[in-house]
Amino acid sequence: MQRLKGKKVYEVKNLNFSIQKRKILNNINLKIKPNSFLSIVGPNGCGKSTLIKNINRNLDIQEGIITLDDKKIDDFDDKELALKRSVLQQSFFFPYSFKAIEIVEMGLYVYKLNPKERKDILNYIVDKLNIEPLKDKDYQGLSGGEKQKIQLARVIVQLYASKEKQKYLFLDEPTLNLDIFYQYKILDLTKELQKEMNIGVCAILHDINQAYLYYILMK
Repeated sequence: MQRLKGKKVYEVKNLNFSIQKRKILNNINLKIKPNSFLSIVGPNGCGKSTLIKNINRNLDIQEGIITLDDKKIDDFDDKELALKRSVLQQSFFFPYSFKAIEIVEMGLYVYKLNPKERKDILNYIVDKLNIEPLKDKDYQGLSGGEKQKIQLARVIVQLYASKEKQKYLFLDEPTLNLDIFYQYKILDLTKELQKEMNIGVCAILHDINQAYLYYILMK
């Protein structure tokens, strides 16, 4: 395990990534600090999701360095990394029949909790995201927007249960398939989590107007 000198941040240095000799990411450098919000904006196909996948180890790093709190991302084991960051992917395919609340509960898989602790955390997040009407429904029967709400609840519950002082939340098109009301709800909730839980947020967006709304609400 190699420690690198520097401040406690999620940092990308000189990141390059290519697919079949086509350069997707070219010398990317960025920092995500605790209690901050970073929006990455661009059109479809420009490499935003590829960047998120590199940052969170879903793709092997071809060239460059990514560190989390002064430690190379490749030096974390899966459980250790799950305690520090959670990721809402643009798509989440789950072929089995589960209740929506059971999908949310998957965010707690790394924690050793007694039944009461687990129930209290889940109830809090269900209330926070207003998903009470969805929790007992079959996940497969939900609409695209409803599934997005459940997936957001899953990644938030993962961070909420963590005792780490510095945590990071990655959102890849977080308002995908959501109505206008819930898009604003996500903005408000993200702001609240950022401040209350000292979370560094990185959101991938393609709509410049939506990015501006994030900027206004985060001020």
